[in-house]
Amino acid sequence: MTTMTLLVLLIAGHVVADFYLQPSHWISQRTQRHFSAPCLYWHGAVHGLIAALILDLLTDLHPLKVAAYALLIGGSHIVIDGLKSYAGASMKAFLADQIAHIVIIAGVVLLVWQPDQATVNAWLKQSLHYKTLAIMTGYLLVLRPVSIVIKQILAPWSNAIEADKPAEESETTLQAAGQNIGYLERVLVLTFILLNQFAAIGFLLAAKSVFRFGDLRHSEDKKLTEYVMLGTLTSFALTIAIGLLVSSLATQLPIGK
Repeated sequence: MTTMTLLVLLIAGHVVADFYLQPSHWISQRTQRHFSAPCLYWHGAVHGLIAALILDLLTDLHPLKVAAYALLIGGSHIVIDGLKSYAGASMKAFLADQIAHIVIIAGVVLLVWQPDQATVNAWLKQSLHYKTLAIMTGYLLVLRPVSIVIKQILAPWSNAIEADKPAEESETTLQAAGQNIGYLERVLVLTFILLNQFAAIGFLLAAKSVFRFGDLRHSEDKKLTEYVMLGTLTSFALTIAIGLLVSSLATQLPIGK
């Protein structure tokens, strides 16, 4: 068990708590009410509980120390997210928020880890290798977190397109389908990178372009064409970047042996 394992698992826990266990109405309430929003403190508690579980499993720290470090992570999350709520939804605020959380997590790892304090659970020693955790975290990142980043990057185009639509027009089902397609394509791209099959990524991009060519060719809306192209390229670019980072940590998959 290494420091890297603890760091990666705490980051994975952060991703789960921040992007998968945080309902959208919590975010809306926090944006409107800031530090007076109860959900802000529930969200911090979720982060603290996950951190406490991870620290308890991977270290031999005294329960009081586990609680103290978990409180540090959860409490700092409340403060950081509360301050972010005043900045609104912007890419700069999003990146600053995430960087601040990662810095706190890294600081906790440096404070708590001692080489002579190995976990007492032999199964965890064998299974929770940081390379395996890096792959798991990569798949978590390319789903909801990347979707949020893409949404913020494409906000100027999506707002312009929505403004041009008739008031009664609704595409909730199609938007949900498009989001699921994005999830699937990013999972495939990440898998191809981990399997060192870069040619398959080009084939996937070409196949998607063929399917969308008819829609774009018949569309007279330049904004829609730009939106689709930018969305696709941004999705692929972010996933490739995450895939290369994960691949640098885990150069060989277990199935390759």
